[in-house]
Amino acid sequence: MQSKGAIKLFAIVLALVCLYQLSFTLVTRGVEADAREYANNDPIREKEYLDSIGPKGVYNIGVKDYTYRECKEREINLGLDLKGGMNVTMEVSVMDLVRSMAGQNSEDPTFKKAIDRAGELQRNSNKDFVTLFGQAFTEVDPNASLAAVFANIENQDKIKFNSTNEQVLKVLKEESDAAISRSLIFFVHVSINLVFLNPIFNN
Repeated sequence: MQSKGAIKLFAIVLALVCLYQLSFTLVTRGVEADAREYANNDPIREKEYLDSIGPKGVYNIGVKDYTYRECKEREINLGLDLKGGMNVTMEVSVMDLVRSMAGQNSEDPTFKKAIDRAGELQRNSNKDFVTLFGQAFTEVDPNASLAAVFANIENQDKIKFNSTNEQVLKVLKEESDAAISRSLIFFVHVSINLVFLNPIFNN
């Protein structure tokens, strides 16, 4: 029961945070719609309207009255807030993804040493795991080829046996970014679904 309560609380907090962040976008869209209506499709008058209302409060949440400029700044940062903050929360294991893409070659001695070394580097670095893995792989064996590890049936459309290490790392980075994006979308969807749709919260 305690775990269900914790999940419910976390989902509610997450949903509220998401709605709070999205509210700034809704406010700025409303102000900009008023500006277009006032300017009657005149871009100069529209800009003048937005400049004049910029320092004025347009979104009062009780404890603070946000100006249009402040709302606009928060709207611009929304993508980074979600991408950065939520990725840390989810902790998608890029290391496991890299191992999976290596397939049977994940037992290759150079690969295993590079994976372990990248894990060590990650503890004291802000760089993404794929970048650290590439550095570690070169550190373990400067002459080793990543294509020899990752050019398999599963990756045949993206990685060839003659692909350079830079090309292979680019593919790994694209795959890890895609996995994080999919997990982020799924995580937010499930969390909001738990709050608003899951009947267990009504029991």
